[in-house]
Amino acid sequence: MWLGALFTSTAANFGRLLIVGLLPNAILVAYVWVLVMIEAFTNTGPLLFPEALSKVRFKTDAGGLLMFALLVITLTTVIQPFQIRLVRIMEGYWRSRLGAVPFRVATALHTRRRNRLRQAVNAPVRPVGDARLADMPIAEQIREQRRVRRLEMRSERAEARLMAYPPGSEPVLPTMLGNTLRRNERVAGERYALNTLRTWPRLYPLLNERIAGEFDSDSDGVDASTNLAVTFLIMSGLGFVAFANDRWMLLVPSTLLLLAVAAYRAAIAAAANQGVAMSVAYDLHRFDLLESLHLSLPATPENEAARNRELSHFFEVSDGMPDPPSAEEELNLFYVHPARD
Repeated sequence: MWLGALFTSTAANFGRLLIVGLLPNAILVAYVWVLVMIEAFTNTGPLLFPEALSKVRFKTDAGGLLMFALLVITLTTVIQPFQIRLVRIMEGYWRSRLGAVPFRVATALHTRRRNRLRQAVNAPVRPVGDARLADMPIAEQIREQRRVRRLEMRSERAEARLMAYPPGSEPVLPTMLGNTLRRNERVAGERYALNTLRTWPRLYPLLNERIAGEFDSDSDGVDASTNLAVTFLIMSGLGFVAFANDRWMLLVPSTLLLLAVAAYRAAIAAAANQGVAMSVAYDLHRFDLLESLHLSLPATPENEAARNRELSHFFEVSDGMPDPPSAEEELNLFYVHPARD
């Protein structure tokens, strides 16, 4: 239970709870507290904010601070189980009836955008040959060099943006955060014919502290930034309601909306860094996975790919079936057991 983890966690785990859970909720509670204290909702009308609630006052003494802390902890305790669901929604996993149409529209837009980026990356530059360039006047040489440089920069920008999408024909998701995370799940292990989704939980316990710490830090960044994005979005909505009749004060919710966008972009950046950490983990520790499974190390990349495909298939069917097959049925491997002292 989360509340028990609050008292039994280590310093590192408590730091994660503070950044991911307590901080966003503390910001939200403090914001609502301030809105009530300055009577911001008194001009919104009884339909949006009942008159009785507009008269609520909070004392700023020790009792008020204790109430504030209890509200933050209670809100965090209630929301914590839904954190994964929250991230999934921000990723674009909209499986409800209401989300079906927006899902199709957004994925179609991202599919077309990915296709345009690929065309821009593969577009030929066709620079003028050196001999012909030398015969041109200086002004035309400059224009030609600028044209080539513009095309090269356009291709480089398209390639950088394409790095945020799943590779090949993998289906896209309706949000950039979801596409970045899906790329992580389809690239890190697949370079070595390992299914990332199935092998990562088995590889992670074998990582050294530095790589695991980098991955954990990036994961916390994704979760914290996502929670902050949602928090700022809620605060912005409350602000537009509270200051509906005050034109200048609408700058407050507008600023919060910009902060929500910035937090969402920070989540995308953290997700991209997470993908780098995962790729490094497979580069350096994939053979540790084989040794932990008591399998011999492959001699060539071809042998490695064949072995990894077999393992990935076994993990996929064993993890995803109600009645998984046995290793005896699926694997044709020889064990190599280390000598014991």
